[in-house]
Amino acid sequence: MNPRELPRVGPISNPIHDFYGEYTDLSGKRLLCIGFTEDELRQYVARYGPARITMLTNWVDHADAKIKSFPLVIGDITQKTEFADDSFDSILTLSVLEHLSDVRAAFQEMVRLLKRGGEMLHMFGPAWSCAYGHHIYADSSDPLLNFSLWDMPAHMHLLCSPDEIKRFYRDQGYPDTIGDTVLHWYYDTPIINREFYDEYIRIMSDQCFQIDKMHLMYNELPRGHLALLRKLHPGRNDFSTYGGRYRLVIRK
Repeated sequence: MNPRELPRVGPISNPIHDFYGEYTDLSGKRLLCIGFTEDELRQYVARYGPARITMLTNWVDHADAKIKSFPLVIGDITQKTEFADDSFDSILTLSVLEHLSDVRAAFQEMVRLLKRGGEMLHMFGPAWSCAYGHHIYADSSDPLLNFSLWDMPAHMHLLCSPDEIKRFYRDQGYPDTIGDTVLHWYYDTPIINREFYDEYIRIMSDQCFQIDKMHLMYNELPRGHLALLRKLHPGRNDFSTYGGRYRLVIRK
């Protein structure tokens, strides 16, 4: 399919402004936080008065690993971490789930770390199946190379062949090397996973979880565009949800 024929669906709708305050009471709780910078911990978490904040990161060269004011542990949530069973009342993640190499394994480990009746609070996006699920960020100032400028053909990564994508960029005046860069971001970079949104919901609805609250961010898609996606990707239904905010209660 020619990417020129795909709709431009624009910015996501229903954005999130208060990540946690409307969803739970964090006061007095032992928290494990994953994916936060120090400023984000202060802005989004510490102001609610938890008893303890512990930070976990697996990216040692990332801003997450520069935390100074809170205990910081280097570890991979998709593997068994150094924490004991039932160590936390709540686990909070910020733009983490879409980067995990094994989402199901990560949820299994988080269940181990949470006490009975504990909670997970996840804010994430994009899922691979959304209009901007490729998560490309090759040039922050270029709307055709930065997904977060919301001006790329919708679902180009799911509806177009590699040759069609390279031809699209060539026709826009980009050198062939840019086409190669785009394909790397779409299909090869290890910093995102390629789970469809339906799979996230299946994992979050596992027997150990109850989705207690959710707030969805999404794109409004033309009916024919959605029908084509469902036809080409049988068994997948949700292509509009970008991600959102989720509160999960753990039942062990």
